This record gives sequence, C-alpha cells and structure tokens, in this order.
Amino acid sequence: MAKTVKISCDNIEYSLETSKDITVLELALENDIDAPYSCQGGVCSTCLARVIKGSVTMDNNQILTDEEVEEGLVLTCQSRISSSHIEISYDDI
Repeated sequence: MAKTVKISCDNIEYSLETSKDITVLELALENDIDAPYSCQGGVCSTCLARVIKGSVTMDNNQILTDEEVEEGLVLTCQSRISSSHIEISYDDI
C-alpha cells in the first residue's frame, strides 16, 4: 500500500508517495531533496526533523531523549513510515 509523504526542507514542500520500506531520509535522497545528514547511524543528529502528522518508527536512537521523541523529533536516517500519511519538517526544529 502506497504511503503519502510530505517533506518540508529549506522552506520547500515536497509531496511524495512510496510503497517501499525505506527510511524518511532514503526517500528524501531518492527524490533529490537536499536533506541534511551525516553518519546515517542514528548518533550525530544531523538528520533531525519533526513529525507534524502521522507516525514513524525509529530503528535506532542513541541521541534523542524520550521527551524530544514525545515532542515529535526524529532521526530521519532511522525513521520508517508507520502510518498511511506523514508530514515531516526539517525546518521546524
């Protein structure tokens, strides 16, 4: 089943669809979105973004506190889409 994804990055909003089991960062990079990233291991927080709507599941999180996660902050290199629709912002940190 295809999932709809809206990504805001550098004040540009992208509307995407995917049925792949990939991370938000992988989806962004596949679609030539200039999303920030570095280690891709969940330890540097360069790929930090905020989930506005929907939900993700992080494969690995070694840096964010429980409170930050509750506020919607995620590491996009570790975040797999777990709802049918998601909105995520690299700008709203």
